[in-house]
Amino acid sequence: MSSATPVRADNALPHQPSSFARESMFYSPAWMVAVGFAVRLLCIAVELSLNLYQVPWRLFEMANIGHSLALGHGFASPFGGSTGPTTWTAPVYPFVISLAFRIFGVNSIGAAFFLFTFNSAFSALTSWTVYCIARRLFSAKVAAWSGWIWAFFPYAIYWSVIWIWETSLSAFLLSLLFLLTLQMERSDRLWHWIRFGLLWGLVALTNTSALSWLPLSGCWLAYRLHRAGKPFLRPVVLSAVVFWAAITPWLVRNYLVFDKLIFIRGDFGSELRAGNNPNAQGRWVVNYTCNNPELFAEYKLMGEVRYDAQQKRAAEEWIAEDPGRFWGICYRRFLNFWSGLPETRLPLFEELLFSALTPLCFAGLVKALRRRVHGLFLFITLLTFYPLVYYVTFPNTRYRHAIEPILLILAVSFVVSDTTPPELRSAR
Repeated sequence: MSSATPVRADNALPHQPSSFARESMFYSPAWMVAVGFAVRLLCIAVELSLNLYQVPWRLFEMANIGHSLALGHGFASPFGGSTGPTTWTAPVYPFVISLAFRIFGVNSIGAAFFLFTFNSAFSALTSWTVYCIARRLFSAKVAAWSGWIWAFFPYAIYWSVIWIWETSLSAFLLSLLFLLTLQMERSDRLWHWIRFGLLWGLVALTNTSALSWLPLSGCWLAYRLHRAGKPFLRPVVLSAVVFWAAITPWLVRNYLVFDKLIFIRGDFGSELRAGNNPNAQGRWVVNYTCNNPELFAEYKLMGEVRYDAQQKRAAEEWIAEDPGRFWGICYRRFLNFWSGLPETRLPLFEELLFSALTPLCFAGLVKALRRRVHGLFLFITLLTFYPLVYYVTFPNTRYRHAIEPILLILAVSFVVSDTTPPELRSAR
């Protein structure tokens, strides 16, 4: 018998990815965020300092509302001029714009720099949420590649440094909710559920379309609590109360201003008509929006509530005339949402990225199904329910960006090998 003392396994030199993650910049989400933010700031500085980009403020309804707020005229006039109170957009981002206008001047380069920096900060922070989600469900290797790709992803950079909208903020908030949902699994701590309700309230007031995923993520958490043998009714009810408390002040404002209950936004009829009209081909038709001088005149004369109701009736009548045609166009909208629009503002390279992400994402989803990756229900329901409203109204390349972080994780998980056993992934 050998008298040599065996070397214990836990004294061996670490070679696992998790050990490397603690020592390497490549596995550091802090570096991903910092570098991603620096890249975006550089893009902003180049654009503004060389005057290669003039901010077309009048194209942005949110900027017009921010203008009205900054001048003390209230949440109003989404198309410029003085057309009265509005619920055309969710309120959070227009208030951010109004803050920029108050500090740096209305429609100024300083305000543009502030807003692009604001967008870029949240776009860069999304590398962190992407990393954490992928690390929890796949592996450190998948997480690192996902986070770094997002940091340099031209498509993500584009929206943060070019477009004055809530696009980058929405992507961050929805990915943060995805991460929070995973972290809350089997937790009945009331603070976690209060935080969940507050974050959903912020999302609702930022990008109302994302609410389609709220009941599904909430039900998944309740089910996981039930499976763990923990009471779920009290935390679920508390979270729902917090959510409604967060959005109720805006609902009260809408009721007092319009003498009608309007759930956050009141432009669905107009959006429905812009995608469902005699010229409909599966995308936005500008002649059926307030960009059309005749419709804008009607909007001013009738007021927003009556105008939106009229547009909704016109769209419903058009749909009722030929339901088969409507469903055919819905199918086109489905294809456009996932593959890109025939006409787009994106440069060719970013169009290709947009289109390429879809097959890689769904290939990653199939791979995850085969490997029994934990959290599949969240992936599938988000990808299924979030786009539904755009299949009925109209898609835009910008609208998909809110779920792009999740699509990227799935795409990278397909390309990058993951050797973590299914039982360990499920245990995280």
